[in-house]
Amino acid sequence: MPEKCKGSKLRVAIYRCPSCYETVEIFSDEKKASCTHCGTPILVTMANKCMEWCALAGSCMSKTVKKQAKKNKKT
Repeated sequence: MPEKCKGSKLRVAIYRCPSCYETVEIFSDEKKASCTHCGTPILVTMANKCMEWCALAGSCMSKTVKKQAKKNKKT
């Protein structure tokens, strides 16, 4: 689930490492990162986003979308 970084306007997305399947957080301004567990380089364009592998992603993302809709409605 993409979340905002508390210290900036960057978003954090969770990806799955293709080698060891550990979760990896990648900021929205990054095009690649390395898995903190096994060191495998992960390209954002080729990475599996949480929606592709997490069983709870649907309910998690619906909450995020609802929050964003409420926020946009107020402005």
